[in-house]
Amino acid sequence: MPIRLAAALVLALAAAGAQAASTAQLVTPQRMSVAGGETKRFSVRFLDSMGHPAAGEAVRFTNDTCGRFPNGQFFFDTTTDSDGVANADFTAIIPAGITCWLAAKDGATASFDVETYIASLAYASARNVPALPAPGESFTLDVAAMFGIYTLYNVDVSARVVDGTVSATVSPAVQSTGDGGTASFTVTPTSEKVGRFDLEFTVAGNTKVVHVAMPAVGVQDLWWAGAAENGWGMSLVQHPSGVLFSVIYAYDVAGEPTWYVMPGGTWNADHTAITGPLYSPRGAPFSSYDASQFVPGDAAGTATLTFFDLDTAAMDYEIAGVAGHKNISRQAFGKSDGQFHPSLSDMWWGGVAQNGWGIGLLQQQASLFTVWYTYDSAGKPTWFVMPNGAWSDVNTFSGRLYKTSGSPWLGQPYDPSRLVVTDVGSLTWHFTLGGATLGYTVGTNAGTMDLVRQPF
Repeated sequence: MPIRLAAALVLALAAAGAQAASTAQLVTPQRMSVAGGETKRFSVRFLDSMGHPAAGEAVRFTNDTCGRFPNGQFFFDTTTDSDGVANADFTAIIPAGITCWLAAKDGATASFDVETYIASLAYASARNVPALPAPGESFTLDVAAMFGIYTLYNVDVSARVVDGTVSATVSPAVQSTGDGGTASFTVTPTSEKVGRFDLEFTVAGNTKVVHVAMPAVGVQDLWWAGAAENGWGMSLVQHPSGVLFSVIYAYDVAGEPTWYVMPGGTWNADHTAITGPLYSPRGAPFSSYDASQFVPGDAAGTATLTFFDLDTAAMDYEIAGVAGHKNISRQAFGKSDGQFHPSLSDMWWGGVAQNGWGIGLLQQQASLFTVWYTYDSAGKPTWFVMPNGAWSDVNTFSGRLYKTSGSPWLGQPYDPSRLVVTDVGSLTWHFTLGGATLGYTVGTNAGTMDLVRQPF
């Protein structure tokens, strides 16, 4: 081949290789946030018309005066590598706080949305802290990096557990906010206890602490001190408002049934312990109840219920000058009958016209446990219990009613051997839409009462 022809061919091939790229692909994410004075690398891959990497191409990076390139200018010339990738280091100007664009061009053009920000004013914002996280169950927490009202994209957020009354883990330790502007973390309380822990999220050196509380919500049930103190217990009824209505059914100094009611109380900051006054009211006999004779009286004492988890707790009390402590837990009594039953657990009463007495109805699966808090012939607090029964239809539940006597409860060790259970009659619940009718027989006394759920 003549030398002149060979040289012409080389020149032609060189000219073909120098043609501008047909396609530009972003290697760096399209949305980028860069702190004032911070340097981040921007990369773009260029492809020729055949889709192959365009190596050795001249590329110019530019921005609209929000930062400078390594040459100190608002533009920067470079060439693509063997993979068709062109790189440019961009440093945001100081003072920062503006949005701008950054582009790379070689025939085809790629553009980035850039937001510059002041690092000292960046902060983390947790978007979906659960109101009632369950002990021991993982949840996802989304955290945004913010500058004023603006979301920062592709910025790292670090996370760690810094304090708490219960332990927890968070992962990953560092997560980018990505193009969506949100970093997602998996948080796992590592125990079944109720309590709280604190999470620390850091953006650009600035920390934000998020308090996560696992409150004692869902403690409604029948509670007792176990088989070693069989014969007394507590009904706990909890409404969505967080109010906990607690009634202790136990025995007086003569071993006769009595009860103390804590109709509310004050929760601690972590919502794991509640303290309130206890009352021992007086009223008319259940057989001929007269609400005008109801006397709640002054508080007989106070009690504090401290929940360790959703199944165990401690009760510390002071009643009539006598202090005591009890470890309590949920009492299992329920069994399934294979049928669906709506939730009937609540405090039930006869309305304002019957103010002063009530029924703690606790449900586990298909089983109902009924404690009737009322008054004896002398007007003193007493109670009857129907610990089980049977459904005769989907709305009607009946069982035997008992009166018990037992070990005095205040000021001395409880003796379960003194428990005496006496069958005194029967009780029948008939549930209607929004209420119930209660039929009873207690000795020679029989009657029916219309009941509704007690608001509190």
